[in-house]
This record gives sequence, structure tokens and C-alpha cells, in this order.
Amino acid sequence: MRRGTPHLALVFAIATIGWLLVQRYGRAPEPAPYRAEAETAARLATRAFAAVDSVKRARGMEIASDTPVRWRALLGGDYTPLTTTLGSREAKEVSTNPAWAALLVGMLTEAGVRPGDTVGILGSGSFPALVLSALSAVSALEAEPLLMVSLGASSYGANQREATILDLMDWVRRSGVLDPRSALASPGGEDDAGGGMSREGRTWLAEAAARNGTELVRFGSLAEAIAARTELMSASRVAAVVNIGGGQAALGRCPHTAVLPVGIWREVPDCRCVERGALVRMAEAGVPAIHLLSVRRLAAWHGLDYEPGACYNDNGVLTTRLRPQKPWILAALTAILLPLVVAGRTRQ
Repeated sequence: MRRGTPHLALVFAIATIGWLLVQRYGRAPEPAPYRAEAETAARLATRAFAAVDSVKRARGMEIASDTPVRWRALLGGDYTPLTTTLGSREAKEVSTNPAWAALLVGMLTEAGVRPGDTVGILGSGSFPALVLSALSAVSALEAEPLLMVSLGASSYGANQREATILDLMDWVRRSGVLDPRSALASPGGEDDAGGGMSREGRTWLAEAAARNGTELVRFGSLAEAIAARTELMSASRVAAVVNIGGGQAALGRCPHTAVLPVGIWREVPDCRCVERGALVRMAEAGVPAIHLLSVRRLAAWHGLDYEPGACYNDNGVLTTRLRPQKPWILAALTAILLPLVVAGRTRQ
């Protein structure tokens, strides 16, 4: 035992060095093939956010003053009659980064979206900035959005009386930056029927729909709301679907809802619950799915600023990708495996 200890220590030290070599030199950054589209998407999102900011300031509407983020005009209030659930202000602050549009370009490209394709967007009033970022990404890829929105919002989402998600999209459309039109608009909340809102909140929804010339669809049950979105996307032959937020019609109401993976899905979640949502059903049909929730964790994974201040620090990670460097990887593997082989022979 004592005689073998130095050998094991040496093997461990060399293996550690090999692992460090892979981490340091095993991958090198290179411009992403979708760099131009990613930069275009980020610019479009910035202009869309600026349009919202401009309208709110011109109309003297309330804008959060206790947050340092640049695009705080995309944030709503803590609690209003439109608020459906409690939400994290930090998550909403992270969502106001225009770099999400660039990230979505990369994800949609990986999903196989090409010019002329249709992309389903299941949007929630909880994350208006991410809805605009998704629309910017689709536009930059010269694809077509099929937008379905639920108007209810969690804390700090689009929950102000005259600044619902429908209002924000109308302001952006009038600015000429994007043309965000909703193929389906529903109340959101429990059962996608406004559950959890007060009577005043449901009145605000009706006012917003009338003000923006949008039909507010009220379903008889959550199953109908899920089926309507699934059928609409199937009929449109969407090439991919992006979900934003935790809308019940998108995610469903079953034990698996809380553990659905975020980001791009590389395999279909194992869920056969009757109340599984439209996102899962489309994934089952073979449509690539992208799920945007737990945004601070998702931001950290992809190199976005998950604690933004007055500016967003992303260090260009969204317009580059890491390519494996085979010589360094082979050298590192040799450094790891050779001592193990020698140690094994010595023990014999």
C-alpha cells in the first residue's frame, strides 16, 4: 500500500494536468457561422426596447426607478390586477438584455430554421423583453413568426394597465422596427382563462384587447387552450417552437412541468400526462423546441450577464463558438491514459 501511494499520487497529478490542458487549450473560439444574423437580431431587439422606452417616457408612464438596468422600461410593477403569480425581479432584469436575441439566433440555427420557415412563439406577458428578442431573432433569420401570447404576467412583467404585452407589441410595430402580430391572444393565468386575476384585472385585459384591435380568445378549459395552440402550429408546419415563460397552455399542468429542461431540447421529455402542454406535444411530433425559463441560470450557462447593472457584459460569446482542437485533446488524453497504463503494469 505504502509503495503504491507515490505512484498513485503521480498518476493523479499527471491526469489533473491533462484535464487542465483540455480545459485551457482543447477548444478555441472562432466566429460563429451565424454571426451576422446574431448581430442583426441584437440590434433589432435594442431598437424594439428603445421604442418601448420612448413611448413610456413620452406618456409619463411609470418606469422602475430602483433598478440600474438600461432597459428598465420593459419591467412592470411588483403587483397589479394583471399579476397572475409572484416572479423574480432579478430574472426580469436579466431578460432585458438584447443579447438574448443573438442567443436565440444560435439556438434556432441549431434547430435547423432556415429563411422562409415558420417559427412558433409561445409568449407570456411575464417576459415581454424575451418575446421581442424572439421576434428579432426570427426576423434576422428571415423566417416568419407564428406568435401566440397570453396576457397575464408575473411580477415585474407587462402587468401595467396601459402597457400590456399587446400594447408593447403595438408600439414596436408603429416604430417600424418589427411587425409583431399575434395569431392568438388569450388571458393567461390559471387554465389560460384569467384564473388568479381579480375582476379588475380581467377588465384591463378586455380593454387592452379592444385598444389594440385584438380578439381575446377565452377557452372553455385548459385542454382546449393547449389543443388550439398545438393545432395552429401543426397546421402552419412550424420548423421550431420557442416557449417564453411558464404559461399553462404552453407547459401544461402535470408533475413534469416544473422539471422541464430549459434551453434547446435535444431529446423529448418523458411525459405522457393528459395535461402536458403544447410545447411538449410539438416536441413529440418531432419539432425542435426551445424553452426559456429559469433565465438567470440559462444566462449563466450561455455566457450572458446574469447580474446586469447599467450595462450588459457578454464579452462577445454570442457571436463566437468553441471549436475542438484535436492535437491538444489527443495530447491531453495521452497524458491522462499513459500513466494509468504504466501504473496498471507496475501493480501487476
